[in-house]
Amino acid sequence: MRDFQEKKKIRKAMYGTPVLVALMVVLLVFIKGTWGLSQKYFEARAKTDEARAELLKLKNQKTGLEERVAFLETERGKEEEIRGKFMVAKEGEGVIMIVDPKPGTTTEAPAPKPKMWDKILNFFR
Repeated sequence: MRDFQEKKKIRKAMYGTPVLVALMVVLLVFIKGTWGLSQKYFEARAKTDEARAELLKLKNQKTGLEERVAFLETERGKEEEIRGKFMVAKEGEGVIMIVDPKPGTTTEAPAPKPKMWDKILNFFR
C-alpha cells in the first residue's frame, strides 16, 4: 500500500505546476533554437542560389573574354582593333566619317496645305 501511495506522490509531483512550467520553458528554448536554425538555413540557401547565379554569370563572361582573346590573336582581329581604336587606314585606303544630322532638324519636306475644296469634301466624308 505504501508503494502505491509513494507512486501516487511521485506522479502528483511529476504533474505539478512547477514541473509543467519547467517543461514549457525547456520546450520554448528548443522551439527558439529550431526557429533560429531554420532561419539560418533559408538564408544560407538564398546565398547559395545567389552564388550559383554569380558563378554562372562569371563563367559566361570568361567564355566571352576567351573568345575575344582568341579573336584578337588573329591578324584580322588585331587589324580590326587597331582600326577601331586609332582611326587609321592602310596605304591607299581612305577614311570616311559619317556624321549624324543634328537632333531636331528634319530632312522631310513640309506637307502641302490642303486646298479649300479638299476641306469641304473631307467635311462630308
